[in-house]
Amino acid sequence: MATDEKANDGLHLATHSGWYRFERRGEDWAQVDRALNFWQMSCIQVDPDDSKKVYIGTEHSGMFVTRDGGKEWTRAKPNVPCLTMSSILALSGKLLVGTMPAALYSTSEGGAWQELKGVRQGASGGTFPPNPDFAPRTRVLTVEKKPAGRLYAGIEVGGILVSDDDGRNWTSANEGLTDPDIHQILPCQAQEGLVVAACGEGVSRSTDRGSHWEKVTPPGGRTYGNALAEDDRGNIYMGITRDRPRTWIRAGRANSAIFKSNDGANWELLTEKMTGGVMDICPAAKGNGVLVATADGEVVALTSSGDARTIISGLPCITALALGA
Repeated sequence: MATDEKANDGLHLATHSGWYRFERRGEDWAQVDRALNFWQMSCIQVDPDDSKKVYIGTEHSGMFVTRDGGKEWTRAKPNVPCLTMSSILALSGKLLVGTMPAALYSTSEGGAWQELKGVRQGASGGTFPPNPDFAPRTRVLTVEKKPAGRLYAGIEVGGILVSDDDGRNWTSANEGLTDPDIHQILPCQAQEGLVVAACGEGVSRSTDRGSHWEKVTPPGGRTYGNALAEDDRGNIYMGITRDRPRTWIRAGRANSAIFKSNDGANWELLTEKMTGGVMDICPAAKGNGVLVATADGEVVALTSSGDARTIISGLPCITALALGA
């Protein structure tokens, strides 16, 4: 694990038109680099053992990797067998990649890719109602942050799969889940067994590691859950909008909001100040609050008390963000 003081001074943004890197300047962030602007990005991860090593997944061209914080990018060699990437999970010495059609590939230390076939089998029968021509995709990959933690795969649209043997075998974990349109899954660190899922038609939580689910959508008419994060104080943050992305061109736009919860069931409204739909959230470097990325190309710094400040604007649609070197 990188321990130098600059490990979180770089903010990496994946957008619909390339990669951007910003650096901290006191309380502000300044753009210092941009690359890969020909490619539409879908996901991003910083290596847990080296904060200068960053992985980016694209919609059509597989994965790019940098080992120096973005000074130089190269295509992954070998590249992911399926080039339409939808999620990445970087673990110590290992990388998992989710794709469309829904599948899961694994590599260790940059070696050959191996398909972990349980995800493809578990996602069979799923559909993608917004566009029937699209197959389901592995939208989310995440893991409990503890030794031998449970792996979670969220299929859009096909529900949740879990693995307790490092991804070799997967089982369905959808009891009580009313919406299989999975956008984000958050296994919480502060509360053992608590997992929150943001879906296309609401929010659900489990208190037993995904064995049973209950719907916990906050009142107010927003139902399109799109992003989740937990800060170092155990606060859970959720980005949610009024309707699906295809409606964001109308008056009022996405009508996004960020809610906060300590238990995943009772939600407090923090801010409604974003114009674009919330696309991703990551914990802030100093432990209090989060950074929120939107479809309108802005990043908002949000504290646990609800203080919101736009720190970046004017970019293409941001699909994912991550702190690194």
